[in-house]
Order: sequence, then C-alpha cells, then structure tokens
Amino acid sequence: MKAFKGLREKISKGEGGFTLIELLIVIIILGILAAVVAFNVSGFLGQGTLETAKTERSTVQTGLMAGMADINAGSVTAGTVAAGVTSVTVTTPQGTFTLQTYMHLPTHGSWHWNNSSVIDSGNYTGGGETCVLTTPGGVDNWTCS
Repeated sequence: MKAFKGLREKISKGEGGFTLIELLIVIIILGILAAVVAFNVSGFLGQGTLETAKTERSTVQTGLMAGMADINAGSVTAGTVAAGVTSVTVTTPQGTFTLQTYMHLPTHGSWHWNNSSVIDSGNYTGGGETCVLTTPGGVDNWTCS
C-alpha cells in the first residue's frame, strides 16, 4: 500500500508521465522500424504460392510413378488431372489405376503429363495468385501473377 501511496503523490506533484516530444520520438522510431520490416518482408510475398505449386506438382508426379510401379508399367497414356476433380483413372499398356489411390485428390491445380509420366505443363491457383508451369525444351518455366 505504501508503494501506491508514493506513486500517487509523485503523479499529483506533476513528476509522472511523458512529454509530447518524448511520445513523438517513440512514435517516429516505431514507424522507422515498421518501414524496415515491411521492406524486408515484401520480397517474400508470392513465394509461398510458387512453392505450394511446385509441391503439388511433385505430389502428382509421385502418385503417377507409384501407380506405374504397382502395375509394372513402363509408360502411361498422356493425361490430365484437373483442379477439383476427385477421381482420375490413368491408362497404361499394362492396365489402369486410379490416381487418388496414391495421393489426395482434389488438387488445387491442373496438371498434364506426357507418355513418360512427366508433368510437362499445368497451373496452380492459390493465395490470390496463379502460377503456370511450362517446360520448353524440358526445362521448367514458372510464371506467377
């Protein structure tokens, strides 16, 4: 109780509180720190969508390879898994398999694979962005907007 009494006496004598200048200096310092953080973080915006697209493509690729391994297939008929589709049948010379057996469907992207089961094109939409994959000359080319 004595501590509160002493604090109350200091405040009532006008010794407590901050001046306007002190408050303005603190606000300016906080503003500068916020600007530095915003500038450093802005370079990472959009990177998450691209990494998610790459991961989903890899997941579909792995599902294709696992299905081919199960039925001992050396190639597949070119095909596509469209965004939102919950069932995809993949055809091979040795038989068929369903892609959802090897991965979670639906996907958020649309992916096309060639006869070698390589995903050669597709697009992914998420986080307000769309990332498009093309493979000119067999080299991955991603563009996001």
